[in-house]
Parts: sequence; structure tokens; C-alpha cells
Amino acid sequence: MKKTILISENGNRQFAFVKGNRPTNSKAVTAKMKSIEEYGLLSPITVVDGEQVITSGGHLVDLNGKDIPDSQSVNYYAVLDGQHRLIAYIKLGLNLNDLVITEPLNVDMSIAALIAEMNICTTTWKGTDYMAAPAMTLSKTNDVFEFAVQLRSKGFPLATISQWCTGTNSLKPKDLVNCVKSGELPKILQSETWYQRSIRWYEAAQGKFSDSFLSKKYLITYIIMQYNNAADPVAYCHQIEQALKKLTPAQATEIMEARKIGLKSREQVVVELLEQYLG
Repeated sequence: MKKTILISENGNRQFAFVKGNRPTNSKAVTAKMKSIEEYGLLSPITVVDGEQVITSGGHLVDLNGKDIPDSQSVNYYAVLDGQHRLIAYIKLGLNLNDLVITEPLNVDMSIAALIAEMNICTTTWKGTDYMAAPAMTLSKTNDVFEFAVQLRSKGFPLATISQWCTGTNSLKPKDLVNCVKSGELPKILQSETWYQRSIRWYEAAQGKFSDSFLSKKYLITYIIMQYNNAADPVAYCHQIEQALKKLTPAQATEIMEARKIGLKSREQVVVELLEQYLG
């Protein structure tokens, strides 16, 4: 078994994550903490030198998700597998000098492929997890994709991300996986036309609604429907932006806290309130 233990020559390296890899989950970290407390760390953390990630076209973020300059990559180990175990280990206040780390046994695989294979074999990926591949491998993205990554970090499901970024529900996991092979963004994310409108709506709505509410389909589905049926779509873009900005805290709360009434579903009640307050 090949393993590397933190020793003096490498001891100054800190830990980082690969930008675009799926974020850690607090529940999973808590579960790992309980396991480590009772049994210790049962398997090593898989890492590569940070500069290897940069060479492969990726980037690093610190354990809080903040970007690390590429020039500083030599100061870090990039965690490929074991993000939750590492965070749990640190939260328990254990000595990092006792932490066992290992390099990947398959040195021929790309960084993105290693992360995907390691994760997909342990926990089934959700739709947005497939955004990790293009986020880690594409050397050139655009504002639409960066917006999608931003929404993903806030817990938006892929269907809602697709609506905010493209005005449709057409973005699928296979489109993101194919990015690794083609080296290009999915065609549906290459046009910034819809994004130029929706980013203004999102920014206006963000000041009124919680991320939890915006991650659901209610608001963006309503806006898309109204836009598609508008006699003057260009005028509607400005109209809905201004309506969102004028929304009062009380009105926004009423919309977010809407509940089923009689035979009306919650969605129907929300849509009626959106019609009432946004027009």
C-alpha cells in the first residue's frame, strides 16, 4: 500500500480543495466526526500537490471556498477524495501532523476524472454535481456558466439553474459530462442573451427573497411564462425588474410563506400572489 505521511519537507503545505468540486455537506461532516471520535480515521485522504491541479487546467479554493491564486498553489495539497473526513478531522481539533495522506494510485488519470470516479463510486451524484467536471477542466468559461456555478453553491437544483441561466429546462447532466470530452461549454450555455436579462431579475429578487425560495421554480417559472406571453418582451424585462425592486418585505414574506388553501396547491397560491404583486 502506497502512502505518504506529512513529514518535515512537506509539512508547510496547507490543504485546499479543487475549485468546482462539489461542496461539503454539514450533515456528512457531523457523521464523519462521530466516526473519527469512535474509531479514528479509517482511511487516508487522497491528495496531489496543488501545482498539479493548475497544470491540468484547474484552480484551487481554500477550505471556506475562497479562491487561491494559482501562484500560491505550491503551498497546498489539493484534496481529491476525503473532503468531509478532512473537515471533520480539523473540527475535532486533531493534530494534522498525524494525518495520513496518500497520492492517487492511478497516475495516468486526469484530476477531474479522478475526482469524478472517486466520488461517483461512493455516493451517487446529483444533477448539479456533474457541474464539477467542466468547472475543473475548462480553461475558458463565460458569465453564464459562472452564474450557474454561483447558483449551484447556493443549493439550486439543476432544473432551476437551467431556467435562470437559459430560460428553459434543457440543461442536463450529460451535457456537462460531455464538456470533459469536447473541452467546450454546452451549446445551451454558450449564449449570454438570456443571462443578460435574468441576472438583473436575480439580483433584484435576491434582495427580497431567500436563497431557499429562489432555488425553487416558482419565481423563475412565473417570469419565463410572463415573458413568453408578453406583447413586448423587451418592455417586460424592465417591468419585472422594477416590480421586484418595489416589492415590500411584507409582500415578499407573504409569497415565501404561502401555504395550500383548500383545493389550491401551494404553487397555485404562490403564482396568484406573484400575479398580484408583480403584475
